[in-house]
Amino acid sequence: MTRVYHGSDHIIQYPQYLGGKKDNDYGNGFYTTEYEDRARSWARLNGTPEKAIVNVYDLQIDKLNIVDLNEQGVLAWIAEVVSNRGISEENAAIVGERLVELYKPDTTQADIIKGYRADDSYTQVIEAFLLNQINLYEVERLFYKGSLGNQIFLKSEKAFEKIRWIESYMATLTKEDKENDMYVRREVSKFLGERMKAILLDGFQVPGITARYAIQNKLRYQGDGTYDHTSIR
Repeated sequence: MTRVYHGSDHIIQYPQYLGGKKDNDYGNGFYTTEYEDRARSWARLNGTPEKAIVNVYDLQIDKLNIVDLNEQGVLAWIAEVVSNRGISEENAAIVGERLVELYKPDTTQADIIKGYRADDSYTQVIEAFLLNQINLYEVERLFYKGSLGNQIFLKSEKAFEKIRWIESYMATLTKEDKENDMYVRREVSKFLGERMKAILLDGFQVPGITARYAIQNKLRYQGDGTYDHTSIR
């Protein structure tokens, strides 16, 4: 049994299968997390100061088919998010489509998907990668910096049968929590801005695994945070 949390603007005792939106990180389903502090933050983000609710559940995950994107590498995670959320910038979208073709994992039989959460303000990081402005390591570092945390996504009807509501409570964030979150977001935006300036004015060339390199060389994830750079095309 796993204790999970969902931040919202209302109490959700009975999560509804296919009751969400298709253009979220992993598609239409129910998003939870094992990190209670993250659920409080998401509740404040998705709700209002008067209606920010953390819903608490027990989730029975044994005998469920789980796709853990953390075990498949950052490229698989980016491809999964891009395939569901889409990309508005035209050039980034072109690269994103190719990345999806090469690296999106098969989640058709998944009951649950685990992986990072990419809220709206952090999609700029993915877009910067697709535009070859940052490398794969920097994508991962920026998401760790934001402490967005892992999410557990209920995808199948079978998964929805395994979740049980325990309680709900009003979410509160301290002034320090808010300031830390704003600081990290500013730091991420500042880093991306400085990188663009270096590329445009100084001719800086991004080292490491960029999106261009990843689509020119189909890479194998080694399972330890690294990729095999040998082309298997």
